Amino acid sequence: MTTSTNEQAQSDSVRADLVQLETLLKLAIEKLSAGFFGAHEALKRQQDIDGHPACAALAREACAHLNSALTALQFEDIACQLIDSARRQLCDTQEEPASGRNASVTQHHMESGEVELF
Repeated sequence: MTTSTNEQAQSDSVRADLVQLETLLKLAIEKLSAGFFGAHEALKRQQDIDGHPACAALAREACAHLNSALTALQFEDIACQLIDSARRQLCDTQEEPASGRNASVTQHHMESGEVELF
């Protein structure tokens, strides 16, 4: 591969990382918003009927929403790794030809079971 081809491949990799980062952040924000608003509404309803047997069910609902929101927060680590990868690749492009290391995060959905990190 020529230097120009290497630079193009590295630039394409950076672009792909940034697109994936944008997607992950959008999903995280949507999930966080839904989770926190859902928890807020459940807790508000619980306050209205405090002492009623349905309180336990509402508390469980609130916990489920909050757990979902907390899971979304954990994806910050993946986003930070993608940003770091993009920065390293951009620095490599500016300093010298690509070194061939293009580790990538393969997580695309928050509901997926495993997260493959660098």
